[in-house]
Amino acid sequence: MFLQKAFLRSIFVAVALAVGAQADTLMGFVKAYHEKGIESIEKLLQSYLSQRAFWEDLLETKDTTYGYYEDLNYLFLINKANPKLELYQMGGEKITRVDATKALVGSKIGVKVSEGDKATPIGVYQIIKKIAPPSTFYGPLALVTNYPNPLDVVLKRTGHGIWIHGMPLDGKRNNNTKGCIAINNNALKTYDKIIQGKKSILIVYENNLPQASKAELATLLSSLYAWRSAWAKSNLVSYLEFYAPDFRHVSGMDIKKFEKFKTKIFAKNEGKIIRISGVNVTPYPTSGGDKLFRIAFNQDYEAYKHKKSTYKSHGLKELYVRLKGQKMQIVVEK
Repeated sequence: MFLQKAFLRSIFVAVALAVGAQADTLMGFVKAYHEKGIESIEKLLQSYLSQRAFWEDLLETKDTTYGYYEDLNYLFLINKANPKLELYQMGGEKITRVDATKALVGSKIGVKVSEGDKATPIGVYQIIKKIAPPSTFYGPLALVTNYPNPLDVVLKRTGHGIWIHGMPLDGKRNNNTKGCIAINNNALKTYDKIIQGKKSILIVYENNLPQASKAELATLLSSLYAWRSAWAKSNLVSYLEFYAPDFRHVSGMDIKKFEKFKTKIFAKNEGKIIRISGVNVTPYPTSGGDKLFRIAFNQDYEAYKHKKSTYKSHGLKELYVRLKGQKMQIVVEK
C-alpha cells in the first residue's frame, strides 16, 4: 500500500507538471488528497490521460518513427520486398538502429494465409522465447514469434513455427525459407547477445512501412484511456462506442454476441478498478487502406461488490484498432 501511494504521488506530480497545471489547479489536487486521500485524486489523474492535449505535449519530443513504446527494449524490422533484418534499441526519447543484416524470407509475396503456403507473415509479432532448433538446418538457435497473433486468429490464418533463425551448419540451403526469416549465424548470435531475452517485437512489412503521426498517436492514447474510463464506470453505451461494427473477439464473439455478454456483466453493478501500464502502440502493416494499429499493455483488473472482491485478473491485453478520422475503433481484442 505504501509503495502504491508513493507511486501515485509521483504520477500526480509528473502529470501536474506535464500539463502545466496552474497553481490553483495544483492546490485543488492537494486539497482533494488532504481531505479524501490518494484514491480521490487518482480519478482526476486518469482524466488527464483521456485528454488529447496531454498526449500531444508528451509526444512532442519523443521519437515516434515506429510508434509509441513504454515497455519495449528492442524492435526488429524487415521489408519482405527487400529482405534485410534491422535491429533497433528503444531508448525513451530516441530509437537507435543497432545493426542490419541481409535475410532470407518465404518465397510467396503478400500475407501468410495458410499452413505451408511458404509466405512470411506480414504484421507485428512478439519474440516470445529462444530455442535450440530441432535440426542443424536452422543454425545454432532460433527466436520464436507468436504467429498467429490474435488478428491472424480472427482472420483464420493458419500455420505455426515462424522463427528468426540461422543458416544450415553444413552451409547448404535455398534462397528462400518456408516462411521464417533466416540470417547469417554470426549475426544471429550477435543479435541474441544484444537482446538477451528482453522484450522485443518484430515488424514485417512489404514495400510500404506504415507510420503514425504524433497527432494520430495522441488520438489513440487519449482514446485508450477514455475507453478504460467508460469500462471502469460501467458506462455501457460509451464503452461500446469504441467497438467497430465488424469487431471480433479472439474467442469468436462478433459485435452482437460481445454486446450481449458485456450487457450481462455490466448489469451486475460491480465496482471496477482497471489500471493499465506499459502501453505500446505499433502501426500495423496491412494490404488494404485501413489505418490499423496494435495496442498492447499490462492490465490489472478487479471487480468488487459490497467491498468484497469478486474477480481479479492481470496480464497482457491486446487491441487491434482502426483509426477513422478522430475515432478509434476496436476491431480485434484479446
